[in-house]
Amino acid sequence: MKRTLQKAVLATVLASAPAMAAGYTNTTESLFAVEGGMTHLTADVNQNGYSVQQESMGHFGLKLGAQGENYRVFVSGRYFLADKGNTIATGGVEAQYKFNFSEPVDFFIGANAGVAAMKIGASDDGLLPSVSTQAPYFGGDAGFNFHASELVDIELGAKYMHITETITQGTTVYDFNNMISGYASIIIKWQMQ
Repeated sequence: MKRTLQKAVLATVLASAPAMAAGYTNTTESLFAVEGGMTHLTADVNQNGYSVQQESMGHFGLKLGAQGENYRVFVSGRYFLADKGNTIATGGVEAQYKFNFSEPVDFFIGANAGVAAMKIGASDDGLLPSVSTQAPYFGGDAGFNFHASELVDIELGAKYMHITETITQGTTVYDFNNMISGYASIIIKWQMQ
């Protein structure tokens, strides 16, 4: 039921994005972005005693979206470069409001939501197999968008994603909390017809 509701909300947001874009401004642009950055993951780990595990990892992603004068919407996907056979990939939507305080740069704040696919690799001794799960996430972001030219923007931002998911591997329990990212994007934009 929960996954069905999430899929319905995601489909509604994606389907209504063009209608929202058309209502706010007459000049909309399509966007394609390549993103790279560093992410800090926090998880509570219980393996015969409680500890907090923190891992920093690089990530890269792609975003496809549209923007008007004061807003942007994206569909995004990211892959996180975790170690030891662990993997994290996310897919979701982002909506941002832009504060256009000067011509060469604007500030934005936004919200994001989606699904994170996580995998804990096999144990070092090979006795425990890998464990996978998918979990919803939500969060926010903020940053600056520099207009390098009429066709290219450079985005510098920070993103917070709250994940509440527990993975059990043998006697070890991983309780994921959040991911905080600093990133840069190169955004290619073109006029929609």
